[in-house]
Amino acid sequence: MLKNVLFLLLFLFGVAAAIPSTRARLMNDVFHPIRDSINQRLVPGRLEAMADQIDVRLQRGEGFPGNWEGWLRAEYSGVPEDPWGHTYYLVRGRRDYTVGSVGPDGEQGTEDDITLRRRIPSR
Repeated sequence: MLKNVLFLLLFLFGVAAAIPSTRARLMNDVFHPIRDSINQRLVPGRLEAMADQIDVRLQRGEGFPGNWEGWLRAEYSGVPEDPWGHTYYLVRGRRDYTVGSVGPDGEQGTEDDITLRRRIPSR
């Protein structure tokens, strides 16, 4: 009985996936939240690695990268875009700095941003 129910569910899922409007709805309602959840777990580690590399630059007296996007593409050891395809950002303060991802919505300063704040290391 359970085998028949599973087969029927799989069959219905296949039919639904074959219809373009239903397929798009499945992608948005079912798979996007799962993918976003996985992506949100990846970003903090990437921000840590990014901040570690910036700290090394600062400790050597090189300062912050002048061309942030250029530095991300040429010198950063990781991927320059977050999992949603947006370039990571850098906000410099007097005593600290923040590296971050704008998150799934693509807008900086919203609730879904993922950020890491660090004190500027002394030399």
